[in-house]
Amino acid sequence: MKRLGIFGGTFDPIHIGHLEIAKSIYEQMDLEQIIFIPAYVAPHKVGQDFAPAMDRYKMTKLAVQPYPYFSVSYLELMRTGVSYTYDTLQELKKIYPEHELFFIIGADSVTTLHTWHRIQEMFELATFVGAERPGYDNSDVLQAIDNLGARAKEKIILLDTPENHISSTIIRQRIRAGKNLHDLVPEVVEKYIYDHKLYLEGKQNENK
Repeated sequence: MKRLGIFGGTFDPIHIGHLEIAKSIYEQMDLEQIIFIPAYVAPHKVGQDFAPAMDRYKMTKLAVQPYPYFSVSYLELMRTGVSYTYDTLQELKKIYPEHELFFIIGADSVTTLHTWHRIQEMFELATFVGAERPGYDNSDVLQAIDNLGARAKEKIILLDTPENHISSTIIRQRIRAGKNLHDLVPEVVEKYIYDHKLYLEGKQNENK
């Protein structure tokens, strides 16, 4: 069975850390491809720091262009409103019935899986891959997996991924300070951000 990676997130904006994690997991898990799925951000959550949904989608498309084994889906952007991962995985199962799905999350997110909508049912739809930093103390993560039960132990995999200290928050702060984004985002993404005047202080964005 073919193995398909799913990488969800706001990608606000997508940065080199995201790409390095995805590349590492692609290689370690012998995946056929990884699909990036930007999440929709509801209008009531949109403020000066959030880029419109379509801009985040376009930036993600630009970022993955050099990687033939990466692609981008607007599945959650089309749905709008509250977008549950359970619903996304169900749709992907219909689109890729011959594929085994691997859903990529940060290792710290494993500790919150017990709060996710229909998490036990999600274990029947996909295997979760937790991206860890080398040397990361994962005792809380292991305890969280244990608390989720026997099925979780079978359906959650922890992998070491490249160390990086890049965050979308830091990138947005640098933009407002007028600093360059070298080594933080791909050049095409940096150009897109400044060409479209994203993340500037006082600028209110609306989803479109």
